[in-house]
Amino acid sequence: MDTSPIVAVASSADDLEAVSELLSALPADYSAAFIVVQHLTSGRERLLAEALGKRTILPVMLAHDGVAAEQDHVYLIPANNTLTMTGRRIRVTPNASKLHHPGDILFTSLAKERGASAIGVVLSGGGSDGALGIRAIRQGGGTTFAQYPGSARFPSMPICAIETGCVGFVLRPNEIARALTRLSRDAAPLAGVAGSVLVIDDKRNSAEAMALQMRS
Repeated sequence: MDTSPIVAVASSADDLEAVSELLSALPADYSAAFIVVQHLTSGRERLLAEALGKRTILPVMLAHDGVAAEQDHVYLIPANNTLTMTGRRIRVTPNASKLHHPGDILFTSLAKERGASAIGVVLSGGGSDGALGIRAIRQGGGTTFAQYPGSARFPSMPICAIETGCVGFVLRPNEIARALTRLSRDAAPLAGVAGSVLVIDDKRNSAEAMALQMRS
């Protein structure tokens, strides 16, 4: 099985900064396919692709059904759809549920397809989308990240993910980029590194972050 990195990211459509900060902080030698799911209304997806494309050197495009996730590319969810994985191919399906949780759906699918090589990231966003999917990735041996809530414009999604007890790394978006790079260079695989590990680079915020972990 191809285990080259696919990083699934769930975030809010109203907080472009978190995704931009993550992608712009990646070093040139870190190679992965990024799949970003957000809660978008029709017509906004192309505006998002254009805006995000100005903030990263990586090609940014809307995912279409059957496209192979290529390294060093960013794929965005089309509005009112869900994304799943079949091997390295992205499947795009119209959303049929009143409760639209594209993060949970993508993460769960990625966990099933990629197992220990799955990587899930929950960034700033409202609600709880991503929490169930983060659990699935962790249970499959994959690696999980959540944005440090104190740095998030909308902290609900990261907090809900952290409270599952299945988030390995709690960091700001630029720190997530650095952590992905460090982990990819380790002799050990990415998977399984996050055994209730909590990483906070800013010591001033470590007490609040530890409190969040204790609640999980």
